[in-house]
Amino acid sequence: MTTAYQTVFDNATTISINKRKTVAQTVSRNGTVRGSSMGGQKFTFEVALPAGPKYSDYRSLIEKMETLDKTTVATVNLADAGHDYISGYLGDFASPNSVQVNFTSGNTLTITSNPETLTSGQFKFKAGDFIQLGSNSVYTVADDVAHDSNTITVHRPVLEAAGLYTVNVGQSVNWQVICVNFPQWEIFGYDQVRWQGKFIFAESV
Repeated sequence: MTTAYQTVFDNATTISINKRKTVAQTVSRNGTVRGSSMGGQKFTFEVALPAGPKYSDYRSLIEKMETLDKTTVATVNLADAGHDYISGYLGDFASPNSVQVNFTSGNTLTITSNPETLTSGQFKFKAGDFIQLGSNSVYTVADDVAHDSNTITVHRPVLEAAGLYTVNVGQSVNWQVICVNFPQWEIFGYDQVRWQGKFIFAESV
């Protein structure tokens, strides 16, 4: 883990996650709107730190972050206990990280190895679950995967080569990111620090 930027996530007051497509829209004279996908769908995180912590507590962290600056790719996750509600696995496998999937093309994965048998009413994955192919890119599950289904549809075309992968799920996933906006910090009051804006981290793939 790159500790400095991970600490930003761990201490965040707000986190915004954007993974939508880049879309071009046109409006005709009669008001008809047409949209065309330009691809993309990479993860972008906007993260705000609290105002008011002691500068003396943050001084070393600030130095480490400024050393990373906007040039170093960092590994971050949402595994902090306070982020359970963001990244927690919603399916019913007791050991989801042992699931194996096969990827051929597109945005679907085929489950080839189930860690246990589920029953009617249970789900292997739920929409919104985070899933990572080994130590590669992270995806979100687009549709619920019922107990008797082996097809996972993810939110974007898979970037990895065709093959067999063991997945990381939920809080076990890690993103490779680069900071594209590093807000200026300032000292105020007595030994307090605040940030003039949000950190923005873009997925590095």
